[in-house]
Amino acid sequence: MARAMISGLLNKKYDSALIRVIESDHDKRISIESDFKITVHAEFKQIAADEIIILAVKPQQTEILLRSISDQISKQLILSIAAGIQIQSIEKWTNGYKNIVRSMPNMCAQIQLGITALFTKEVLPLKNKVAIEEISSAIGEFIWLDDESKMDAVTAISGSGPAYIFYFLHAFIESAIQLGLSKNEAEKLCSKTILGASHLAEDQIGNLQNLISSVASKGGTTEEGLKQLESNNLNEALLKATRAAYEKSKKLGSEFN
Repeated sequence: MARAMISGLLNKKYDSALIRVIESDHDKRISIESDFKITVHAEFKQIAADEIIILAVKPQQTEILLRSISDQISKQLILSIAAGIQIQSIEKWTNGYKNIVRSMPNMCAQIQLGITALFTKEVLPLKNKVAIEEISSAIGEFIWLDDESKMDAVTAISGSGPAYIFYFLHAFIESAIQLGLSKNEAEKLCSKTILGASHLAEDQIGNLQNLISSVASKGGTTEEGLKQLESNNLNEALLKATRAAYEKSKKLGSEFN
């Protein structure tokens, strides 16, 4: 995700001289320097007061990292993308520091088509709010949440969501092959169908039932296919999947915090 953010910022013509990366792994450090031509350090040195600290680390690494740099944190803005780590934990590990924004991007950030959920307990100065939104918009779109507890639902929906789509697409392709299409034909037809339908749905997100009706003519092939999806309780299966992911997110979050 850190690489996606760096790539997105550079694509938005952000000044590469203003991006610093801390990466302890030697091979990753060399790779980042080579790919992005930015400054990469092996460890934290001095952190300027006007810098934005982006926590792009694994949840289990967050406490050790924050405690190690807590004495350098004074006026910086902290943007955390550490999954499951609550703001109250970041405050605790930084000796009560408050200037914190928590975020949950998703993997589509890799192609700058992600969606990022943002939350802060504080009222951000306009300059900081604009900076956070610029970073988030470099990898796609963003929304601000009004309650941090919604992050578990975000994790289950947009965080895990791409995998659900990939799973459906894989099954869709397998079905097409079973009907006699070649693998290449099936992959092309299914992937482009989902892509095109996604664009149509985005344009008419409030009228999805109308979109369904416009394809499913009375007594036609689409109606017959939809009957099978309904009889197999697709809605219920999806609800169970997202609920399971939501509960797992809450469980992991309680462990990390």
